[in-house]
Amino acid sequence: EGYETSELEKGMAVVHRIQLQYEKERLLDKAEQTVAAFDEAVRNLRRERFKLDADLKMTDLRMLVLLQELRLLKEFEKRDNALVAKLDGKREEKTDIVMRISECQGKLAGRKAEIDKLNPRQVLGEFNQLVPETNKFHEQLLKIFKKKIKRQRKKAVKEGEEEDEDEDEGSEDEDEDMSDLDEEEEEEEEEEFCPPGCDPALFEQVCELREKRLDQEEMLSEFQKAVDLLKKENEALQKKDKIIDAALKQTEAEIQTFQTFKQQRLNELHVVITLKMHQVKCLVEGQMPPDLSHTIVFTTLGLKRLRERIDELKDEKEDLRKNQKQLRREHVQLTKSKKVKESRLRELEARARDVQMLKFGQEVDLEVLEKMSVNKIAEELKVQLKALEMSNAKELKAWQAQMEEAAVELAAATKHNTDKLQRVAELTSAQHRLEKELNSTQSRMVAEVGPSKEKMKAEREQLVSLVKLQAREMEALKAEINMLRRKGGHVYTPVVRRGNTGPSQH
Repeated sequence: EGYETSELEKGMAVVHRIQLQYEKERLLDKAEQTVAAFDEAVRNLRRERFKLDADLKMTDLRMLVLLQELRLLKEFEKRDNALVAKLDGKREEKTDIVMRISECQGKLAGRKAEIDKLNPRQVLGEFNQLVPETNKFHEQLLKIFKKKIKRQRKKAVKEGEEEDEDEDEGSEDEDEDMSDLDEEEEEEEEEEFCPPGCDPALFEQVCELREKRLDQEEMLSEFQKAVDLLKKENEALQKKDKIIDAALKQTEAEIQTFQTFKQQRLNELHVVITLKMHQVKCLVEGQMPPDLSHTIVFTTLGLKRLRERIDELKDEKEDLRKNQKQLRREHVQLTKSKKVKESRLRELEARARDVQMLKFGQEVDLEVLEKMSVNKIAEELKVQLKALEMSNAKELKAWQAQMEEAAVELAAATKHNTDKLQRVAELTSAQHRLEKELNSTQSRMVAEVGPSKEKMKAEREQLVSLVKLQAREMEALKAEINMLRRKGGHVYTPVVRRGNTGPSQH
């Protein structure tokens, strides 16, 4: 303690002090940096917290909006389901009616084909070959050939006699009356005899041809009655189809109206949106107004378009003013021209009146004079009109013949398309049946204990390939139907109800 420090020790002390001062400053800087980083982290966390709070609030508000929408949708659910069920029912009725119309048209085409096969002229041709006009008994045999016999009444009487054998005495009296009528008819038929000098074999052949003709007429009348019934049934089905179409359109309109009403109710719900400060353009003296109820949320692009529209309206207004001035000038000019023409017309009328008084001593009506005189132009026009009517009549006959040919082609195409539709229906039912069998086979895979996995897999692949084959055949038939439709044939495409008709997933 009593000795003095040397220069070296003093230097070392100074160095040590400088080192300590540097270490102190480094530690202070590090502490400041740590505090600044901590403050920055706190500020970032605070910012994140505010952002998260805002997102949570927006989520809560969105949840409230979704809850209100859910309540509205639950209120409309019953009405919506009822309309959907009604639409499905009408579509099923439409499908049924289309199938029935297709069947009826097929039957009608078949009946018409059977009627076409019957040819009454063939029997008449046979008679003419058998008894030519040069034969002296031609007129008498022709009367016998064309004579009508009540053959149905005879058959009915015979059947009535067989059925009346087990009835009471009152019915026997009626049979006696009918038998009296039959005797009278037999007497009338007995009056038919072979003309004197005519070959009895020829007479018998004529009678046989008459029976053949009557058979054909009976068959033709029966076919015609069946065709009339089918036509009435077809007309009734067509009317019912139109009614169902109207009901379908009405139901679809009701669904559209209901959907519009539902959308309107959903649009009435209040939705909260967030805006940033730079998006607010309704500041009052640089501050937010206390009440924002009179403000409106608008897009920047829409606002720009409205401002541009203001300039466009100014230009349009200026153009309209120019057009108005031009129209006024034209109106003034036309008014002056009208007055000049009217004064000129009065002068000409006065001059014509003076000329008529000098020539005829009275005024003459020029219209009556023109009617009394011969109008060569009108006569020429009448002749041209007659020639045009004759040419039009010829052209109309030609078009009617083409229409008849087209009607025959349409009937054949309709029959062909009907066969195709029936084939499509059969393939559709077969496809549904195969899908059901496939689904039932898949459901029984767990319960069955016997066939191996390879066998079941092979059966399933076979059914799937068969279904695909049926689908391809249906597509080919549809393509052919579309091709026939383009050629002019009318095809009633069956309406298939949209439902879960596909194979079940497993």
